[in-house]
Amino acid sequence: MTKKIISAQSLGINKQLVKHDAIYVIEKLHANKFDGYIVGGGVRDLLLNKTPKDFDIVTNATPEQVKKIFKKNSLIIGRRFKIVHVIFDNINPEKMINNRPINERHIIEISTYRSSKVNKNNLNERGRIIEDNNYGTQKEDGIRRDFTINALYYDPINEIVIDYNNGLKDIEKKLIRIIGEPKERYTEDPVRMLRAFRLAVKLNLQIEKSTFTPFAKMKHLLTHENKGRMYEEMLKILLSGSAVACINKLREVNLPHGVFTLFDHLFFKTKPDTFAIKSLEKTDARLQETSDVSLVFILSGLMWNMVYTAWEKLIASGTNPHQALLDAIYQHRDFANSIGITKYTFSAMRDVWLLQLEFETPTIKHLGHILTVPRFRQAWHLFSLRHDAGQIDPVVFKWWDRFINGDNDLRILLQEELPKEEDITKTPKKRKRKKKTITKKEI
Repeated sequence: MTKKIISAQSLGINKQLVKHDAIYVIEKLHANKFDGYIVGGGVRDLLLNKTPKDFDIVTNATPEQVKKIFKKNSLIIGRRFKIVHVIFDNINPEKMINNRPINERHIIEISTYRSSKVNKNNLNERGRIIEDNNYGTQKEDGIRRDFTINALYYDPINEIVIDYNNGLKDIEKKLIRIIGEPKERYTEDPVRMLRAFRLAVKLNLQIEKSTFTPFAKMKHLLTHENKGRMYEEMLKILLSGSAVACINKLREVNLPHGVFTLFDHLFFKTKPDTFAIKSLEKTDARLQETSDVSLVFILSGLMWNMVYTAWEKLIASGTNPHQALLDAIYQHRDFANSIGITKYTFSAMRDVWLLQLEFETPTIKHLGHILTVPRFRQAWHLFSLRHDAGQIDPVVFKWWDRFINGDNDLRILLQEELPKEEDITKTPKKRKRKKKTITKKEI
């Protein structure tokens, strides 16, 4: 392992793409006589001419020393490996509420160099690292990183990149190569296998042969991983902007049943859920344009057909449409909890689903309510997807579309077309419903 120091300018890194918060953190670390480098995906994306979403920082300062520097704006988290979150509240003039720019919370993650020595007492019976608070040098930390392209250290103050593992060459070759012996590294942390596939698909890279080969015999280790951690990995896939392609790849390599239970129900079966696929395609397209996509909308869209199927059955059995939808949602509460969806998130998803009935049966009485519900935007996008899937009366959808995009005069005329509450008596599938108006700012 040879240390290589390269000029960042010679590599074409655009320092302007580095967030000011990350620069500030590194400057503070330097001022206190500690190292400060951007590491991982932030450096990788800069070298691939992509705008990084996050900038993780590594240092030779311990978590306690980092906490002392950033004081109340920082928080030590983690048991397996302690890290520090430095919290920033920044005003975003591009996002407004009541004509005022909102404050957005931004977190910079700081970790301490890890030692290359792993205590056997910190391994479980399968060889999985369960505690890793053993600190070392930058060189040792480079050995502990997962892939060569993620083991590059960038100092934006001195404008240098440090490479211990020929990661720069692998970036040129567009290769994902694991650092060290693949079987040993996957045993230490099986999630690295998933990460390889996600990065390969997202960044259009190839997985190097020896990095890929062990997956077939080691993928079963993923079924033993913590539910909470696997939920986070699932979210990374869903928010990658290449979720459909990544899920197709995982299906192609026969990801074991039980790793991602939601994917098992939706995609890894003979007849995949076409509505969920279409929903995810829309999400991928949106994420490739902007990062402003709601997780609530993603999960609501993925699970909608499960709820909708139960809803239709309950209506067919004679249950009142509103009660039927409530019951259908309740039937899926335990499933959502089993895959890691929190009560808060499921409650928000419930709001999105319940609004579907109000969209289908717009009335003067409820129009104002629909437009002021916090989850209106997500509910409208789901309603649009349902229209594309043939679940919505075209007349009703057209009414809403005109109302949302029309001026005030048109909205007044459209409201006159709405039925009174007592006029709505038919089932959701057969009755004709009219829609309510939303300004472009409200969507």
